[in-house]
Amino acid sequence: MEITVHGTPVELLGRDQKVGKEAPAARVDRLDGTKNVIGMVAPTAQLLIAIPSLKTEVCSLGAKKFNDLIKSFPKLTTYMITTDDPEFVSEYAQKEGIDSAELLIDTDRNFAKKYGLLISEGKLRERLARAVYVIDREGVIAYKEVVPEIVDEVDYDKCIEALKEATAIKKGGHTHEEWMSV
Repeated sequence: MEITVHGTPVELLGRDQKVGKEAPAARVDRLDGTKNVIGMVAPTAQLLIAIPSLKTEVCSLGAKKFNDLIKSFPKLTTYMITTDDPEFVSEYAQKEGIDSAELLIDTDRNFAKKYGLLISEGKLRERLARAVYVIDREGVIAYKEVVPEIVDEVDYDKCIEALKEATAIKKGGHTHEEWMSV
């Protein structure tokens, strides 16, 4: 897959993941240095937000906007993943009040490689492309957007629609009243 960085084409390394396929498990670091695994089957739907660098205006604005937008989704676990250094990310989270998502560091670029988001060259080499993935509770990728130009924002409206669908409780089986009336 390819994106552009300020108009210059750049190849992304790793496996390109498709909507409708099982989300791979990826190992990332929490701000306290412990490991966490994201993706795959989970008790709640997941929103994975790949952020090139919180030190840039577009990334910082996007993180704050998502932090506000996802507050209305109690059955959602949100991860913002970056390659910035943990100290900066920790300070950023406190200063900006990021409290609806867990900020994670892709130290080993495991997430970047498993999701096909590793920038291969240029001044952003070894950073993440800007992207979002919605993963349903069964661990299937329900929505994906890899932003074609790194300085552009994601389509928040489409992402929120996908989140609504992925977090909706699907009523299955029978109700107690139906069972009793048989």
